[in-house]
Amino acid sequence: MMNIHLAQLIVEHDLARNCENIMRVLANVQPDDWVVFPEACLSGYFPEDPDFIARLNPDEIVRAVDSIHEVVRARGCHCLLGTAWRSDAGWQNAALLLSPHGPADLYAKIQLSALDVQHFRPGSVLPVFRIDGMRVGIQLCREVLFPQQWSVLRQAGAQIVVHLNNALNPHDAIWEQVLITRALENAMYVCSVNNAAAPQKLTSYLIAPNGHVMLKAERQTEQVLSATIDLTEVIQNVSERTDF
Repeated sequence: MMNIHLAQLIVEHDLARNCENIMRVLANVQPDDWVVFPEACLSGYFPEDPDFIARLNPDEIVRAVDSIHEVVRARGCHCLLGTAWRSDAGWQNAALLLSPHGPADLYAKIQLSALDVQHFRPGSVLPVFRIDGMRVGIQLCREVLFPQQWSVLRQAGAQIVVHLNNALNPHDAIWEQVLITRALENAMYVCSVNNAAAPQKLTSYLIAPNGHVMLKAERQTEQVLSATIDLTEVIQNVSERTDF
């Protein structure tokens, strides 16, 4: 079983403030829980600003991640958060998976937006993370529009894809239907967590393999929504489905 928390927070410009908000949520979770935060919830995500990356201090980001990871280890939980991250490849739009044991795992966004490419280098690997018998894939924001990546993750064994989002344009509301489609067509769970800042119209969701929306956050509201799901319900081979 997976106890999962969708932490829909407002993503701020200030890294220290973002880190404080993440810590506040983690202080209330139990051992073995999974907590999902939005895209770039640690560093902030403001790619329309030409100086977005220049304003970031990579050492401060590393120290903040280390501090969050210490809390994760102390709580015995798992945390998925987004941040700008400077690697050997340069700055990347990354999702970090922090668990009680071992180093952080990283997924770097592959399908960069026109604004992203002004600041980030794309990733090239679609990993499925295997932790405590669970198989988890990660996607970021506009990657919901690239069904082939979700299919690759599913064929690699993903039982759930966690989608870290920062989609605040009003027309992004249509992505609700796309997220349901991704869950339904791949017969797997989808967890999508968005930035709560205005003018958010697309919220945060937990969607079952049959397309049922299990959790849906309120718009433009900081919320932590929780559910327990059984990933063993996700069949190994999509072609074995009998419900369509």
